[in-house]
Amino acid sequence: MRKNAPPGQFLLGEEKDILRQIREEMQRGYRPREGNELSGDGEPGLPASGELVELRSALAALCSSYALVGQTPPQPPTFRGRIGAQLVKVVQRLLFWYTPQIVHFQYSALRAFESALRAFEEQAGSVRRLETELLASVAAATSHTELLERRLGSELQSERRDRQAAVTAAASRTGGLERRLEALRLQALPRIEREVTRLKAEQRVQEDRIALAIQARNESPELPGSAPAQRLCEEELHYRDSFHAALQDEFRGSRAEIKERLSIYLPKLTEAGIGGESMPILDVGCGRGEWLELLRERQLQASGIDLNRVALAICRERGLPVAEAEAIEHLRSVPEASLGAVTAFHVIEHLALPQLLDLLDAVRRALKPGGVAVFETPNPNNMFVSSRYFYLDPTHRHPIPPALGRFLAEARGFERIEILELHPWPEQHRVDTNTGGAVAARFNECFYGPQDYAIIGWKG
Repeated sequence: MRKNAPPGQFLLGEEKDILRQIREEMQRGYRPREGNELSGDGEPGLPASGELVELRSALAALCSSYALVGQTPPQPPTFRGRIGAQLVKVVQRLLFWYTPQIVHFQYSALRAFESALRAFEEQAGSVRRLETELLASVAAATSHTELLERRLGSELQSERRDRQAAVTAAASRTGGLERRLEALRLQALPRIEREVTRLKAEQRVQEDRIALAIQARNESPELPGSAPAQRLCEEELHYRDSFHAALQDEFRGSRAEIKERLSIYLPKLTEAGIGGESMPILDVGCGRGEWLELLRERQLQASGIDLNRVALAICRERGLPVAEAEAIEHLRSVPEASLGAVTAFHVIEHLALPQLLDLLDAVRRALKPGGVAVFETPNPNNMFVSSRYFYLDPTHRHPIPPALGRFLAEARGFERIEILELHPWPEQHRVDTNTGGAVAARFNECFYGPQDYAIIGWKG
């Protein structure tokens, strides 16, 4: 202890020495980080969280206050300030033994806070590293997934294209087969149906002929003039019925085509009031019965006759009223003036001239006044018809030109004679008259004109 020193000054000097020793000891064991270190990142490259930044700021403030513990504030120059400074020094002296403890406590708190901050920073760094690794793993997995999806999508798309191409090719082949089958069906089915119908009719006719032959043999086959022998001779006339029915199926056309062609005559009959019970229609040479079927659809009274038993069997199969009869004999047998109309489609070209004249006379006799006769026949003015198509039927006798047909009808007493030209060739077969002129027109008339015509005569 220094002699002759003021007590307060001695105490303050001794206090300062003790505090200085404590601070030196503390500084040797601990040096707080600078403010920029405390507020910076815990580890390079790792972002600091908001909580750690706040904790570093609080620790920096605590370090700043730690340096001020035990320090005497500046002495003011005034007398009052000097007296206050002396009082502060007295208080400092009185708190001398507590000040080192406060400094030591603050030191310990700083050490604890710094350790906790380091631990927090390490944990935060570990968390951020894990987060970075996790993000990298997620990114890699996402990239790998996208790559797999693209590869799988590409493979699926390629497989889909291949399947679509296979389906398209199969559909194309199927469509081609269906078209071919449809063409074959349209081409062959009507022919098969006609053939089946004709064969069924022929079978029935043959069964009737066999039954008749057996009956004739059992009765008296040895007598040439007996009734059974006479019936057997008549059967020879029907020996080729099946052949003529097949010939008609081959070249006449389908039922639908014939019905469409014959429908042109319906207005003439209905306008004249023909077809009722008082004006019935007789179709001579009814064939397969297309005209009779068309008249029945219009609820007109009509019947037909023919000599071909196969054709008659086909008509009966359809429920049409037909009978086996020779035309001239049948017309002569019916009551005079009992029919409203007599039709004969493609019949007169089969007759010799005497037979044709007899037919015209028999028809006129059977018609009622106001009745009509219709005779349709091939048109020899068409060169293709007269030189080719007419001879497809070997039973045709000779073609009848329209002028001759008109003359014959007028000569046998028919009135209001009309020549109705029918069935010209389609337009696409004709020669263009715009480039060929009058020569092309005459050529079309001779070669592509009407293939048939009808003689229509009325009884006055």
